[in-house]
Amino acid sequence: MESYALKIVNGSLVIDMNKMTEDYSRSYGYDGNPSLYDTGDLVGTEPFIIIELSEGHVKKIMDEYENGGECGWCGEVKKELRSPHLLDFVQGEKMCRDCWEMDRETYKGSLGEDIGPFDE
Repeated sequence: MESYALKIVNGSLVIDMNKMTEDYSRSYGYDGNPSLYDTGDLVGTEPFIIIELSEGHVKKIMDEYENGGECGWCGEVKKELRSPHLLDFVQGEKMCRDCWEMDRETYKGSLGEDIGPFDE
């Protein structure tokens, strides 16, 4: 079993998963959802308690990060991602449902162009 720090960050209980993003600016913090926190906020917060997680629990948590991913537009880790639409295409990036819907309304209102539903 591995030890992890449970911290209170911005009023939420967060498990510090001891992993940073490639640019080290954000860190994996599990608050019931796979989330990314500013590394300074997470590292600079004293542990509330140290907990032990089994290998199975850690794998389950990390699978939540890996089966979804970070949205290339809002930067949030989301489970539902898809390739961006052609009017806002960036090679290699993925877009979440929330950003898709925001873009859809923007393009309908400004260009009269409907990019279609997220699920297509």
